[in-house]
Amino acid sequence: MPYINIKLAGTLNHNQKEEIAKEVTDLMQRVANKPPSYTYIVFDEVKSEDWSIGGNLLG
Repeated sequence: MPYINIKLAGTLNHNQKEEIAKEVTDLMQRVANKPPSYTYIVFDEVKSEDWSIGGNLLG
């Protein structure tokens, strides 16, 4: 059973999450032969100020 955790800086709206979830689920089915009902996806939206790249905060 695939568990996929998508972390991103900022937020997505419902439609964006829905489209990403569908695409990732389709990918897992096509490439890894996993039935859609087995694929779990969690979106973690993190405030930009809580992300750092190269020692610099994004927010």
